[in-house]
Amino acid sequence: MGELANSGIPAIGSIPWGSHFCQFYETADDLADTLVPYFKAGLDANEQCMWVTSSPFGAEDALSALRNAVPDVDRRMRQGQIEIIDHQDWYLRTGKMGADEVIDGWLQRKEQALARGYSGFRLTGNTYFLEAKDWDSFTEYESKVNDCFCNHRVIALCSYCLAKSSAGDVMDVVKNHQFALTRRHGEWTLIEHGALKRAKEELRRANEDLERRVDERTADLSAALAVLRETTANLQSALSDKDVLLREVHHRVKNNLQIINSLLTFKALRSTDSSIREAFNDTLRRVTAMSLVHEALYQQETTSAIDFGRYLTVLCEALSESFGMTDRIRLEVVGDGSLVHLDAAIPLGLIATEAISNAMKHAFPNGGAGSISVTFNGAGEGKPGLLTVRDDGTGAVDTPPAAGGSGTGFRLVHAIAKQVGGQVRISGGQGTTFTLDYMS
Repeated sequence: MGELANSGIPAIGSIPWGSHFCQFYETADDLADTLVPYFKAGLDANEQCMWVTSSPFGAEDALSALRNAVPDVDRRMRQGQIEIIDHQDWYLRTGKMGADEVIDGWLQRKEQALARGYSGFRLTGNTYFLEAKDWDSFTEYESKVNDCFCNHRVIALCSYCLAKSSAGDVMDVVKNHQFALTRRHGEWTLIEHGALKRAKEELRRANEDLERRVDERTADLSAALAVLRETTANLQSALSDKDVLLREVHHRVKNNLQIINSLLTFKALRSTDSSIREAFNDTLRRVTAMSLVHEALYQQETTSAIDFGRYLTVLCEALSESFGMTDRIRLEVVGDGSLVHLDAAIPLGLIATEAISNAMKHAFPNGGAGSISVTFNGAGEGKPGLLTVRDDGTGAVDTPPAAGGSGTGFRLVHAIAKQVGGQVRISGGQGTTFTLDYMS
């Protein structure tokens, strides 16, 4: 029980609950000097108190002295917070009780005090009345009190008349109490039991050792923290350098793809064969799809994944402009905000390019108008991703997932779909619906 209680005695100060100590006195003034502040502190702390008196400081003397220190002591007595009783009345009340019965009685009073809302039980008794024949049994009782009051909200102070105590008696008393208080040359002196002093010394050494270990451990942790901070700073610097490098790589890849795009455009313009020009244009759109991925990676904070829905919006605008269909085809793109890593973004971008390009080529013949909707939901936590391209054009023949198809673009889509663990389905009817289920 780590909580302390105020003893009220300046020479002692605060003490743990369960304390059992004593004082050696010579005069009534000695008793008044210790017991009045002792009980005043208990009353102020809302403890229930019991004062068993004996000569030379009887019950009337105790009450009178306490009134000077606690003006409302009579009210407190009526309420039952404190009881002051002469040892003769106490002896008649308790009779010839054994040590265990007396101790049980004190602990019962403590329980009653707590039940009534008091913070603990404080008591004292004067042994002036003891006869030599009773000494052995009383020392046995005092010895048991030390063990029984531990861990209870009880404080006990026993008073011994120095004039009636032999050297052997003093040794017995000190042995059976945690510490003793005596007045020497007008000053109160504290005498601690040898075992208690050794325990305190061991505790002091243990605390010193613990503080030393804590200091050493704190120093080790501080050093480790300094190393961790330095390592973190180096990692942050390296990460920053990596991001800068990756952005530069994506930027250069995008520029190189644009150069390839320009060369292909030049070759397409010089060709007089419409099929060759169309093949060049298909390649140009695929290069554009890859270039847009690297451009997206270069422009955003993360350098390894892109918002694929936003990417599809830019891709659809580029493809619509490439086919010259911005005025007659309405495009709608819906994405769920999923981030797609570079390893999957380029294959998915190429597949989307083929599906959207196929719709623009074949769904609206003879300059017809219509709409194309593109929806995307990213894969994650065992849930497959879904890319859908739907038009309201002329429609197409249903194609099962395993079909190979005859067109170059169609075969390319199936080949790329395997890279992302995907399956492709094309269904006709009211327009054409292209669907890709993928896992990575």
